[in-house]
Amino acid sequence: MKRILTKFLILALCLSMILPCLYSCGNNQDVYRLGAYSIKEDEYHYLLGMQKMQALKSLGYSEEDIDLEIQQGYTLGDYIDAAYSSQFEQSVLTLLFSVALFDEYQLTISDEKRNTSNEIIDTLLTYYGGYSEKFLDKRLDSLGYKFTTDTLRRVYEMQMKQGAVIEHLYGSNYEKLTDSEKESFCNDYYMHFQVIVVNTLYKSHTDSNGKTTYVNLTQDEINVQKRIVTELTELLVNDNKDFNYIIIDPTLSYEELWEKYSDDTLYKQGYFMKKPVSSQLASSQTLATALALKTGDCGVVPAKRYFDGNGSITTENGEEQINAGDYFEYGSAFIKKLDMEKDAYTKEENKDFFFPEGSNTFNQQACQSAFYQRLKAYEKESSIVVEVSNKKDQYTISSSKANELDYYYFFGD
Repeated sequence: MKRILTKFLILALCLSMILPCLYSCGNNQDVYRLGAYSIKEDEYHYLLGMQKMQALKSLGYSEEDIDLEIQQGYTLGDYIDAAYSSQFEQSVLTLLFSVALFDEYQLTISDEKRNTSNEIIDTLLTYYGGYSEKFLDKRLDSLGYKFTTDTLRRVYEMQMKQGAVIEHLYGSNYEKLTDSEKESFCNDYYMHFQVIVVNTLYKSHTDSNGKTTYVNLTQDEINVQKRIVTELTELLVNDNKDFNYIIIDPTLSYEELWEKYSDDTLYKQGYFMKKPVSSQLASSQTLATALALKTGDCGVVPAKRYFDGNGSITTENGEEQINAGDYFEYGSAFIKKLDMEKDAYTKEENKDFFFPEGSNTFNQQACQSAFYQRLKAYEKESSIVVEVSNKKDQYTISSSKANELDYYYFFGD
């Protein structure tokens, strides 16, 4: 049943999330309202806490790390709020929108999905509530969660309705998503760049048995590679045509330079990566630089990687041995921002970027983006707009309590 529920939540665009304490009918106010429909405080807290748990898990941190300073004066909590809040708000608003459309389209929920929802509640009552809803509510309260068993029922109901609306509009496997919707998502959320990596530290050697080992470059080889870095910097970054080029041919195109000098030749077509929220929040210098560049411009950053080879190499100062599994700097990376290719997401050579390991990630996220745009159009075309409580800003992902109660039941290890 865990797999059924996971599929159900994915179909609902992974909109679940969670936090602390009990709410009575009297003070359980609306956070968002769309006509006759609303997201209440307890529902919003639940969704917040599930988002926090998903964020922590994806980043490899725990609840206890939330105040950890990951940059000077910048905590993990600050990062989560900055990096995930916009996406989270979109997911909550589209959940609300789906409930309104469910009635507007006169859709129904299958008995199978209702039974799945009931089974979830029954399992939580069995494992965490001593078969008593009142006991489970008290336990939730004592653990600091601001929702009850009834909250879960209401959120599950909304998620089932969203699943029905998504399937109605976009198909069970997103087959009704239009090319223009996918193209728009690709252009808005992805960037395209290529990287020339010049290795100034080591080289690989493959013997007759096919075994690859890694050894340090000789000093003469290091000098040559460093000169290549200098010349590429002058040509690509500084646009200095008058520099004394003694190794590279300054008339070669970036693509020809990549073919001749790059240590990384895995993707000839370049990289298609999700845009970071900002260059400050990028997960690497490469992504931060690519985001900041204008199309056609180049930048240079240190080239870093995990060492996954046999043997070991020594850093320039001769003091540090790099062994398999170590993370180290080994040269320079010249990044060129490229135009986004039309239909990039459809090409087989790009599947690692848009559909990693056979997943449906790109279509799923394109669907959420298209659905959110549909909400914006709905507000504009009708007289019904989303009303936001002035208390909403009191609730943040970082200050919520991560949903550790049912997370593993939902998603597995």
